[in-house]
Amino acid sequence: MLYVLPARDTVIFPGVLVPIFVGRPSTLKAIEIAATAEKRRIFVAAQKNPEEENPGPADVYDVGTVCEMLQMIRMPDGTMKLLLEGKERKRCRAYVLQDSMLTADLVSVPSGYVDNDRLEALRQEVLREFESYVTYHPRLPAELIQPVGAIKDPALAADMIAAHMTLDVQRKQSLLECFRVDSRLELLLKYLISETEMLKLGREIHSKVQKEIDQNQREYFLREQLKAIQEELKIDDSPEAQDLRDRAAKSELPDYVRSKVESELKRMSKTPSMSPEATVIRNYVEWLLDVPWLKKSEEQLDIGAAKKVLDANHYGLKRVKDRLLEYLAVRKLAGKSSRAQILCLVGPPGVGKTSLGKSVAQALGRRFVNFSLGGMRDEAEIRGHRRTYIGALPGRIVQKLKEAGCSNPVMLLDEVDKIGSDFRGDPASALLEVLDPEQNSHFTDHYLEVPVDLSDVLFITTANVSHTIPAPLLDRMDVIELSSYLPEEKYHIAKDHLLPRIYRESGLTKKDVVLSAPALKAVIADYSHESGVRELDRRLSTLFRKIARAALERKERDGAPRKVSVGVKDLAGYLGAPHRPDVRIPKEPQTGLSVGLAWTAAGGDVLIIEAVKMQGKGELQLTGNLGKVMQESAMTALGFIKSHWRKLTDQAEPKWGSVGLHLHVPEGAIPKDGPSAGITMAIALFSALSGAKFRPGCAMTGEISLRGDVLPIGGLREKTLAAKRYGIYNLFIPEANRADVEDMEPWIKQGVHYVFVSQAAQVLEETLEGGR
Repeated sequence: MLYVLPARDTVIFPGVLVPIFVGRPSTLKAIEIAATAEKRRIFVAAQKNPEEENPGPADVYDVGTVCEMLQMIRMPDGTMKLLLEGKERKRCRAYVLQDSMLTADLVSVPSGYVDNDRLEALRQEVLREFESYVTYHPRLPAELIQPVGAIKDPALAADMIAAHMTLDVQRKQSLLECFRVDSRLELLLKYLISETEMLKLGREIHSKVQKEIDQNQREYFLREQLKAIQEELKIDDSPEAQDLRDRAAKSELPDYVRSKVESELKRMSKTPSMSPEATVIRNYVEWLLDVPWLKKSEEQLDIGAAKKVLDANHYGLKRVKDRLLEYLAVRKLAGKSSRAQILCLVGPPGVGKTSLGKSVAQALGRRFVNFSLGGMRDEAEIRGHRRTYIGALPGRIVQKLKEAGCSNPVMLLDEVDKIGSDFRGDPASALLEVLDPEQNSHFTDHYLEVPVDLSDVLFITTANVSHTIPAPLLDRMDVIELSSYLPEEKYHIAKDHLLPRIYRESGLTKKDVVLSAPALKAVIADYSHESGVRELDRRLSTLFRKIARAALERKERDGAPRKVSVGVKDLAGYLGAPHRPDVRIPKEPQTGLSVGLAWTAAGGDVLIIEAVKMQGKGELQLTGNLGKVMQESAMTALGFIKSHWRKLTDQAEPKWGSVGLHLHVPEGAIPKDGPSAGITMAIALFSALSGAKFRPGCAMTGEISLRGDVLPIGGLREKTLAAKRYGIYNLFIPEANRADVEDMEPWIKQGVHYVFVSQAAQVLEETLEGGR
């Protein structure tokens, strides 16, 4: 049994002298006891965790080295310095903890050493690799190679080399635990090769970095000499600055921009070419030269030609086309004295807002550029970043001017209603200057730092709704509303615009496939229920893709082309069963039900509201994913009914404390909000309480007050189209919306009977039967 010295981050090999410092009281005590023995030996084993202050039997490795203590020196701080000589590697069968000191029951393990040619070859190979290792190692002296090479014993040579290598504890321990000499030499050779390669790579990296540093110093001295020569010869321009100066001489620039370019080029000529500042100046000057300050595309102010372009590209939209032609007429007559107009096209998705902007550019003969504002939250996207930032660029407005190559393009700002704002700024506020005709003649981009004239740019913005556009921004724009399409309009759009493109994209012609007019109308009525024509476009594309596939398969099979005629009965085979909206419009008088009209970002829609009466405690339960405003409308409607019950009906007043009401708006997964369903909720609640039945064929819209006043609403045009789409022609609307009806196009009002109401009692009288 020998006492144990647990070593931190140290593995001692046999035949090696190692100094070690000891400070633990338990280890010092063990050393003092071991020093009194005849051979002054102690068992040194590495700790598994060097952070462990009081290692136990499980905290040290089983294989260690029996060492002789050659010298013991006590230090002033109470620690002890030992000079140890490794004698023999041994394995511990068991550690025993006695009085906080570890002792080890050791056993020798045969090395399996055989003096043969293989061991000698391994020794020589290890020695050669060790020579390379010492050559590349920055801290090992070359004099170490000769004494190690003189060791003929393979086991001792392996231990000596392992002791001098800068390996971690785990890898040194793995070498110590190799009792077989040949295995130890093979593992040592593997470690030597790996470490030598790492040292080679490190030296290569060091040499490369050193070379770059030397090259930079050389360039610095050369640049200083060049600067001195230029000053002596009064040469101001570097080659790059001269190239930019030549570009500036050929470019059409305003005087204030030319002076800015000259100033920056002078700075650039005195700045070292490898300096980061030189790159910043060069990029800045290039942007100044890329902006089309004075370049303009010629306008074609021919009203007749513009009307033909608009009519060819878009069906219907008479009011929108008239407004655009009026703008062109004023611009032709007034010239530059006409004030710039900012047009805002507001309408549901898929009605042609973006394509209308392209048509305006085509009608004017101007370049067209566009970008989306949806989700934009950084003001720098509009105004640009200052040059002090790395990777700074001008804003999107200036970038699009460069893309257009002229100062008077048609610029479409898409999704202006979806601008956001956060800690990086408010892009909507930055757009105020861009879209204000009084200010945009001297718009300042943070990057360019010189005014940019945007007065010749025709800005067109698009939005799905106008109420989410910031009020100051909306005030600067001329709003043009685009309504949803009727089936008849969709039919002409599909026939004149969609189908020719789909024929071309699918590789088919009218000789290959013919879509009958009834089939096209059936696709519109049964397979696309939207305000615009995008879903219709997708459905027609799907139909033609399936026909193209079938035609190709038939051609590959028998080579016989056949003309395909698609009728109404064939649609189910191509597009599946019709997808009709599940809106249960009442066909017979019903109790506890009413039909309202709603407005969404996708256009108008019909809203069914249900109500039931039950035993309760006077509560009103609301379901259907209703927003806060809609919940307040329901409460207001019930408050009106309770306070005016005796005026509204001759029936006995319900015992409100024992009555429960449940109001539900179907399609609960879809959020619903807004005040315009107030009168519709009042009719449904009154019908459920009184038993009066709602007459079919009617629909209503309007906000309700506690006094029973029916207040005005918005979106009446879209709501009328939705009612006609579902076959409802008797509409009850607020009296205050009479002017909106008068402004509608005749084709929208055709066949519709408007009933203007100002009191809820009027609606109750007209829409309910059997309970008033």
